[in-house]
Amino acid sequence: MLKAEEEILRDRSACLRALWALKAGRAPREGVRYLSVGLDGTIQKLQQAFEQAMQGTAQILWLIGDYGEGKSHLLRLVTALAEEHGFAWAYVVHDKNQEIGLHKPARLFQRILWSLQWEHPSLNLLRFHREMTSTPLYDRDWRYKFPRKLAELTDWLKGQGWHGLVICLDEVENCCQLHWNQHYPAWETLNHLHCRLNSPVLLCLAITSGGLRSLEVLWCYYASNEAEAMLSNVHNNSVTMPDWSEKFALPLAEHIYRLHCTAFGWEPTVSVEEVAMEASEQARATQSGRWRIFVQAVVNALERAHQKAIVPQPVATKPPETVPAVPKTLPTLPVLVSSPKPSLPKIQPGDRVEIVRTHFRGFRGIVEAVKDDEVEIVLDGRTPMRIKLPLDAIKKLR
Repeated sequence: MLKAEEEILRDRSACLRALWALKAGRAPREGVRYLSVGLDGTIQKLQQAFEQAMQGTAQILWLIGDYGEGKSHLLRLVTALAEEHGFAWAYVVHDKNQEIGLHKPARLFQRILWSLQWEHPSLNLLRFHREMTSTPLYDRDWRYKFPRKLAELTDWLKGQGWHGLVICLDEVENCCQLHWNQHYPAWETLNHLHCRLNSPVLLCLAITSGGLRSLEVLWCYYASNEAEAMLSNVHNNSVTMPDWSEKFALPLAEHIYRLHCTAFGWEPTVSVEEVAMEASEQARATQSGRWRIFVQAVVNALERAHQKAIVPQPVATKPPETVPAVPKTLPTLPVLVSSPKPSLPKIQPGDRVEIVRTHFRGFRGIVEAVKDDEVEIVLDGRTPMRIKLPLDAIKKLR
């Protein structure tokens, strides 16, 4: 009988998607509990936050971690726990260029609605969308009423059977890129959330350690001393990944090993101890991002072993056709035989495809446009990303 965390091992497609995400350096949407090795203390702290939120006390958690140290994994872990506790959740990336973030609370609320609709298609959020389009949106007013709007949205979700709302705001360190006159609005919005948000809401703000230090200096200069005091106390209510240690190597490698076995129906010829040792050496050789380096090294080692084990099957060929002899009395003219042009896949706009070549190999997306031998694709991800590739670099998915 598989544990709840090991349910992913029943689904071969889910294992494949998880491995593709790990290879690309991203936190997988599926199986994140199964891959949360050494996070028992962290999960317990998050469970306590959910219990307090279910009692009506809003929780604001800061998830701190440098690049490659598991910050995105923590966010995905929060969304997995949200589903276990019956919370609806939204995932938003703080983006200065798209004017989405704490400095633009109205746009931030719109993106929360969009993410909720994307993650939970059965939700009917038409009422809130109409409110956002029927009246002018003034960010100055929204800084004050943002907590009230979140409370209204949460009450509506509770009426639909949900226990509360989880909002994951990633890359908050992008606040450091704001213009001088945008820092105070961002601080004011966050301050009102701290003081006035009283509903079953769990707000998770993900930021790097360096971004937090820079933001303390900027907000002290452009906002107020209160902002510096609040940010200096962030560590008291923060959640971080444990530092990488050799004790995590073997169990984490074993979990990825089992994912690979299920995904490809193949028992790796290399031992999990050997894979863990090789990946640990690569992790020790780096100064930062050791969690990511270790995971990618394990996935790559298993992939290399799998490729070596694949034996190419012989292809049946037709015997050469006998060509009748040409009479000597007739001159033989040279025949120019042009190499056949490889047939390109029949791709149309709207098709779901996977990239099989270039450095985007393994990514998936939707075809936006096709022109001559080139195709424009919108990649799957947290933010829309358009790229152009040759047709022979992709394959159509069923």
